[in-house]
Amino acid sequence: MRILIISSQSDFRQQMQAACLRYTKTLVSLRTAESVGQGLELAHQFEAQVVYIDLTRNIEAGILAIQQLSGVPNRMVVVSIDKLTTEFVTRTIRAGAREVLVQPVQDEDVHQILDKFAAINSNTVDVQPARNGKVVICFSSKGGVGKTTMACNLAVMLQQRFGGNRVALIDANTQAPNIAPMLDLRPTRWLRDAVMEYRRLDNEMLNELMTVHEASGLHVLAHSTDNPLGLDFSEDQLSKILLVSKGSYDWTVVDTFPLLSTLNLSMMDLSDQILLVTEPVVPSLRSARYNLEMLQKAGYGKDRIKVILNRFSNFRGNVSPELVAETLNWPVSHVVPYDVHSTIAANSGQALVNMFPDSNVTSAVSRMVDGVTGVPTPPPPPEGVVEKALRQFRNWLDL
Repeated sequence: MRILIISSQSDFRQQMQAACLRYTKTLVSLRTAESVGQGLELAHQFEAQVVYIDLTRNIEAGILAIQQLSGVPNRMVVVSIDKLTTEFVTRTIRAGAREVLVQPVQDEDVHQILDKFAAINSNTVDVQPARNGKVVICFSSKGGVGKTTMACNLAVMLQQRFGGNRVALIDANTQAPNIAPMLDLRPTRWLRDAVMEYRRLDNEMLNELMTVHEASGLHVLAHSTDNPLGLDFSEDQLSKILLVSKGSYDWTVVDTFPLLSTLNLSMMDLSDQILLVTEPVVPSLRSARYNLEMLQKAGYGKDRIKVILNRFSNFRGNVSPELVAETLNWPVSHVVPYDVHSTIAANSGQALVNMFPDSNVTSAVSRMVDGVTGVPTPPPPPEGVVEKALRQFRNWLDL
């Protein structure tokens, strides 16, 4: 019996693991996930038959996850919470949950649920779950560090690597959206349209709301710059959009508003990686350190949060990547150098990785994609002296 436990609380995961391992009526195979996003991915890979999901911290994202998890035949979804209410039971059962556990859980209750699953599914055959894509969140609680630039170029390079309709970029910066002008897009459908229809949003509708970036083929769900402060977004609306995107695209890159809010945390719960963008300037590093402390308390670890040091220049008096890592008490996963080409590309409405494929920033983004995907880029053929001179001359002309 394949069992998956989803909870941001390590105590709950350990308690459930121990209870399941003490179940002796059949062979048990266990997996655990620290977030809803990881859980959805692992449920697909592991082909989980019984899923225990803890909704103590984020009920709204959990409800949407239950709907997706329970869509697989012969799977039992069990929800758990510390305080039980009639409204909670009604909502979770309607979403697709089969059982409810009140914390702290008892071995007897866990074993009764496993007995029930075994009895119901004694003569059934496993069915392969639907595909589940990955979500990468670009975040910083300080504006102006290059977060949106990073999100755009990361998404474009992912599209270059994978091709087809496999990569999406979502502008979830709800108060200062900039992806559309940065990529010179003129959308006719926006994030607000997806929010208005979020209850019936599906793969087909999301695809219709996307704007195609002609230079790369990337699918972009842009946010309108017209009166963005007048729009009201909730955690369940954006969570639903991300869940649908995970089912539609192999990779979804999300740009966020620079604030450690419940809205951003709900999206982080569905993410596979969080790229925390900072720069070697004291105010930015202070903000990054605070972010890391808060996110760590919320249950996010070094396996999910990757620090991106942007706009680094190696001059006397600047903060080195080693000192940044020491200051943050967190490893620096990628260093992106300062390059004037970034400004030129942004002012031109083009992705830097398209406009300047030979720049140092493009090389850094390529290494970042290697790290995000876990698939290294094949090394290019050796560059001759003439080719190198011509490339450097073209870059000089662009300046």
